[in-house]
Amino acid sequence: MRENEKKNAGPIMVPAEIDQYIRNGVEQAKELRKKHTLKRWVRISSSLVACSFIFVFIFSIRLSPAVAAYVSSIPGMERIVEFLRDDKGLQRAAEHNLVQNIGASGSLEGVSFTIDQVLADEKRMLLFYTLNNDLSDKEVALHKIELFDQSGKEWEHGVSWSSMGSEDPVIRNRIDIHIEEATEIPDAMTAKVTLAIDNLEHKTPLMIDFAVDKNKFKTYEKKIYPVMKEVTVDGQRFTIEQIAVFPTQTEVSIRFDPANKKHVFDFDKLRLEDEKGETFAFWGNGVPVRDNGENGRVYNLESIYFVEPEKLILKANGIRAIDKDQLQIVIDAKTGTLTKVPNDRLKLTALRQVDDVVGMDFSLKVPPQDEHSHISLGYGLTDDLGNEYDYVQGSTYSTDVESIQNYSILFKRKTNKGTPTSYSFPLSSYPERLQGTFSIEVK
Repeated sequence: MRENEKKNAGPIMVPAEIDQYIRNGVEQAKELRKKHTLKRWVRISSSLVACSFIFVFIFSIRLSPAVAAYVSSIPGMERIVEFLRDDKGLQRAAEHNLVQNIGASGSLEGVSFTIDQVLADEKRMLLFYTLNNDLSDKEVALHKIELFDQSGKEWEHGVSWSSMGSEDPVIRNRIDIHIEEATEIPDAMTAKVTLAIDNLEHKTPLMIDFAVDKNKFKTYEKKIYPVMKEVTVDGQRFTIEQIAVFPTQTEVSIRFDPANKKHVFDFDKLRLEDEKGETFAFWGNGVPVRDNGENGRVYNLESIYFVEPEKLILKANGIRAIDKDQLQIVIDAKTGTLTKVPNDRLKLTALRQVDDVVGMDFSLKVPPQDEHSHISLGYGLTDDLGNEYDYVQGSTYSTDVESIQNYSILFKRKTNKGTPTSYSFPLSSYPERLQGTFSIEVK
């Protein structure tokens, strides 16, 4: 699932001891914040760059029996079949021998972590791992992973993984790594793996050395389909510039007219459709979208690299957007009330200021089409005194009232310029849409 469209399995209760929860959350999240700005997801819908970010994967069963049988027949591959169910492009990449067996591991105090396989190309790398847990009644999870090259320098990349812990003796999952432009995968790497035991970070990381055979994918050069077609929806103009195709993903480059009066957050079910009616969309793992210069974004969809369709149509079911002068949310820090908000759909239900931690709770009334999708409200907090803040974490849950969704956002102040009287942040998404949608032939 997408981070800004999380499907909720059911209501989650907010603990009564929320202030202590906030403190604990900050302590657990400190190590997740990277010093380099290229290592954070920032404003996922409108300003996404590479980062270190926890992401909960949900896999839908879309793997065909034929593909499953083929992939399972490859030595060592039977264990990762389930992690390819959500993405037809990755399935075909596996069919074309892009998976490498690794088998590198490390262990401590009854827990071992093994990097089983790697699936990679120049834009994306997936690490498939196994966690063996011999600790009785202890919940174990991957807390953090950092990658270093042969010289010991940390490799610039973005990474997402499942943060869900388990008491199961064997846990298998995957780590999804986004590779920045002009950045190459090192031939040999060291993974610095930090585990969490019963939700507490283990202080001793595992150092696991492994190598990546780039000959596996270097012959699969990217394919470019120039498009340069303009689309107008509800008076808002944008241009489909090009489609770049890699074995692990398809990138759709879109540039928005700076003269538009509305800010476009995202597209509902953006997808490519071929001449046979088969669709290629984003199914929830990896990076959904990133910035591409001023007013441009690149949307990542399933790879069509090994399909080579004769015809492609780019479609979306809706376009989330809002007036540019309504983007900023402003909160009175003294009264805990909203002083600037797009409309009465969004309400501030709590503002908690504990030392250098700021927690905000919101309720959002959504239209019927959004009742089972959760957005992310915002990431970049500022105040009237110019203090700087780190986004620590966010959560969302539903109530018995289906049209109401609840959001909690946690920030940590990095500077101390005094006590602010107001906070503000730009919305990263909102359940308002343009009138109309689009369908345009791009190949």
